[in-house]
Amino acid sequence: MDDDRSFADLIASISHELRSPLTAVKGFSATLVERWDRFSDEQRQQFVATILTDADRMGRIVGEVIDLARVEAGRLDLRLVPAELSDVVQDGLAELRKRRSVVEATVNVPTGLTVDVDRERAASLIAGLVENGLKFSEDVPVEIEAHRDATSVVLLVRDHGVGIEADRLERVFLEPAPRGQMAGPNGSGLGLYLAHRMAAAHGGRLEVTSAPGRGSTFSLTLPLAGDSV
Repeated sequence: MDDDRSFADLIASISHELRSPLTAVKGFSATLVERWDRFSDEQRQQFVATILTDADRMGRIVGEVIDLARVEAGRLDLRLVPAELSDVVQDGLAELRKRRSVVEATVNVPTGLTVDVDRERAASLIAGLVENGLKFSEDVPVEIEAHRDATSVVLLVRDHGVGIEADRLERVFLEPAPRGQMAGPNGSGLGLYLAHRMAAAHGGRLEVTSAPGRGSTFSLTLPLAGDSV
């Protein structure tokens, strides 16, 4: 964050995003405790499923905040290991399927692209990019593809959604998403803001090209594993 106002806006955004799932957890829990006998087994299961979903959402938000704090303090402990990028992408899609009933994505990531990454965090980063694309693609599959450069691998995540306005494009990685605009149903609005810093922590970079009405392409560059260079 650049100043005290940005930090205050971040805290307000996180508080806003936590309030909704917390209200649901408290409401459904209280309803079950006070009126257990009034509901069928199926209704109780639905209530519990909602509680679990919203608890997971809160957990992801808290995890994002902790990772951001560690990144900005220079204390993020990455466990870098050689990993097949195609496997990391599948890990990311598997993670995303736990919180979305449908993940429409076409994947064209060849085998043999080995990168040095913290596999869990890289998978989460990719999951976030794909989820971001799905939010704006209106049932059109997100495209995931990759190719090798001299010393790195470039992963492209392309959507066919509404695109990003030029004035927003300049700031998309520089600040959390405004409340109600980009956070969507599963995050804190930190997604792209944190992803940019996480890519840099891996020795890579995250860039975007976009135009209103033409979708967006996020380009994640990661270093090749030592033996692959």
